[in-house]
Formats: sequence, C-alpha cells, structure tokens
Amino acid sequence: MNLKVNLGKNIQKYRKLNGITQEKLAEIIDLEINSISSIERGRFFPSPDNLVKISEALHVNLSDLFRFKDDYSCDDYQREILGNLELLKNDKIKLSSIDAYIKSIM
Repeated sequence: MNLKVNLGKNIQKYRKLNGITQEKLAEIIDLEINSISSIERGRFFPSPDNLVKISEALHVNLSDLFRFKDDYSCDDYQREILGNLELLKNDKIKLSSIDAYIKSIM
C-alpha cells in the first residue's frame, strides 16, 4: 500500500474515533467534503497546512497520522489502545463493550 492510502486510512480512523463526520471535519479545517473524501480514499495528499489542521481537529500528533500498522511494536499498540481509550473515556457503552471483548480474548 502507498503513503496516501495509509495516511487516508489513519485520518478516517481518527475521525471516526472522535465521532466526527467528513462534513464536520471539512467545516473545521475549511475544506470541501469532496477533498476530505478523496484524502481518506488515498486519492489526494493534503497540503502541509491542512495536515496540521487535520491533526489538530482530530486531537492527534501529526506523527500519529503517519504511523502505520506494519511498523508497530507491542509498545506502539499499547500506546494506541490507551490513546483510543482516552478518546472514549466518557462513553460507558463503548467502554463496557471493549472491556467484555478484552475479557473474552484473555
């Protein structure tokens, strides 16, 4: 897979984790929704300025957008899981589902 596709998947993942629609993200960073869709599908690469805006809107470090699963260590997975849990800290239903899933695989 190429850089644009991996980046787009990460942007989509973090957008969904934050409960933000493509429309809302486009509004926050002042882009057209078509541009967000094209970025997430790996068709276009965002400008450096828009990359910064996207990372800020999604509450992630810019470097997180470029961290792809192929390069992950166990520590990387732990950090990502903890970060995702932080995003869900006020969602009791999702947290209880995650807890049940973790218990089911232990």
